[in-house]
Amino acid sequence: MTQSEAKMRLLAEWRMWVRQHSATPHNAQLVSIFIGDIQRAHPEFLSFPVESDADRSEIVKGWLQNALLIKG
Repeated sequence: MTQSEAKMRLLAEWRMWVRQHSATPHNAQLVSIFIGDIQRAHPEFLSFPVESDADRSEIVKGWLQNALLIKG
């Protein structure tokens, strides 16, 4: 999966995930929980190429921040 495909899917998944968990949508602390859930339910969403898993998490967090879905 390309980064642009992953970004589109993960942003949509975040919006659904926040609603399903009655979570505060702009809470950046939830990103690690979200990523863990995605790794279990939809690992293909995280299959885009990166240097390391830590980079992948930071990339996803950056996408959420840039889309104004989380703060900080």
